[in-house]
Amino acid sequence: MKIVITLPTLNEEKIIGQKLDRLFDFCRKELKNYQYLVIVADNGSTDQTVKIIEEKKKKYANLEYFHLGAAGKGGAIKKAWQNYPGDVNIFMDADLSTELKFIPELIKGIDQEKYHLVIGSRNQKQSITERSIVRSFISWIFNFILKIFFGLEITDAACGFKAVSPKVIKEVIPETKNNDWFFDIELLIVAHHFNFPIKEIPVVWTQEKQRKTKVKILKLSFNYLKEIIKTKARL
Repeated sequence: MKIVITLPTLNEEKIIGQKLDRLFDFCRKELKNYQYLVIVADNGSTDQTVKIIEEKKKKYANLEYFHLGAAGKGGAIKKAWQNYPGDVNIFMDADLSTELKFIPELIKGIDQEKYHLVIGSRNQKQSITERSIVRSFISWIFNFILKIFFGLEITDAACGFKAVSPKVIKEVIPETKNNDWFFDIELLIVAHHFNFPIKEIPVVWTQEKQRKTKVKILKLSFNYLKEIIKTKARL
């Protein structure tokens, strides 16, 4: 079985080297019974991120990367999944804010339990997170809106820790339009619309302290609302 793990990056020179070392150390120990490949999908970095990845590629034979000239998290993930298909395709934030020990649960959900999407949640009772009250409240409102608009029973649509089946890549990805931050939420909306089963798992999530978040929460929330309305009209 082939597991493909994608890390979308944008100006991650401060952390990408150590995070790749940490990820490969985990994979060697915990995914040794699988064939695995790590893809760094760089979407518009202008710092030393790509240079650092090139150096790491000399160390890790099962590391691949590509660089897109324009920023766009969703577009980078789409290209990685379509160009490097696996039996289970995973993406996670490059800062590895979700603990890696939950990767086997993503794989199990797709491979053994036959879900087509398995996603991490920072909002379930068993989850452990380090987030401000404001961000947690905005997250709750956002997921409530998704439930009202689409009947989507998800507690944390925006968590950057998701796995999909080959069928999702083949049938759902072509129906997604957004190539930026909203992509993986649109992915859930479209998958739910076409009755693909989705499973949420509680995770442990910690904010990376070596860098400032690129997310401007109020601006992003407004953009999400616009995208939700557009997606609702389209579907």
